[in-house]
Amino acid sequence: MESVLNPAAGITLMSPVELQEGVASLSRGAYFKEASLDMTLSILTESAARMAGVERVSIWALTDDQSELRCLELYELTTGQHSCGGEIGANRYPAYFRALRSENCIAADDGYLHPSTFEFAVDYLPQHKITAMLDTPIHIRGELQGVLCLEQVGSRQPWTTSHRLFAHAVANLVTLALVEYEAEEARRLALKANERLKAVFDASRDALLLTDGDSGVVLDANRQAESLFGCTRRDLVGKRQSQLYPESIGSEVVRNFRQVVDGQRHSDLVSEIQRSDGTLRTVEITTEVADLSDGQRLALEIFRPL
Repeated sequence: MESVLNPAAGITLMSPVELQEGVASLSRGAYFKEASLDMTLSILTESAARMAGVERVSIWALTDDQSELRCLELYELTTGQHSCGGEIGANRYPAYFRALRSENCIAADDGYLHPSTFEFAVDYLPQHKITAMLDTPIHIRGELQGVLCLEQVGSRQPWTTSHRLFAHAVANLVTLALVEYEAEEARRLALKANERLKAVFDASRDALLLTDGDSGVVLDANRQAESLFGCTRRDLVGKRQSQLYPESIGSEVVRNFRQVVDGQRHSDLVSEIQRSDGTLRTVEITTEVADLSDGQRLALEIFRPL
């Protein structure tokens, strides 16, 4: 067993094997997808403090302008309290910020003397009775985004290799949680954008069909299109270009559509469409084509009755 880092808490540092098993157990936790970001970070800081036997474990995020770190989550072992808030400015602690950008970790056995943490001696360290710091930078897509801090309070012991490896593993879990949060936020914003787009799509006074640019299959239709073609959106979705027009001009329409999508002809044309009851209607058709990042092409067809 390793030495006790915080005797007052009565917790002894686990062995390297136990620490590794603990991290594996954390990484299998369902909370990464089910819990909120705040709850996930709370679980990670509390678990890290109990496993490592350190008094304080905190997670800090770097602001967009990289001028300061802001505390997202702090767990204190003796009191069992979770908190957040507090800032660390780059202009006040330049050596520390330089070390975060250049080092894999900052292992300060004596926070007052280490060249990367001595700047904290005038305020942060005495304010929280911190004696030793083990800080692991958090990177997302290769960019510094924050830091995971393990801090001894009161008596201090040298940081071991086990601590460093453990801190790196927990920092990786924090990175995973932050990336998952970013992805969920992106999905939420995309859904909201799609909802707004759908509202505009449906509110248009023109009949609109969203069509796959390669196959010509209708992907979506608005209310005006339902009225124009005399059928429901469900009936329109899945139809091919040739099925929207009289059989006599079906092949010509498909050829014209393909030329428009390929940029070989002007997008505006006048034609007859065939409604669900078999009647014909003369319309002006304008087609806008968009190339998506995944290689798919979409065509927005705008129908205006004449």
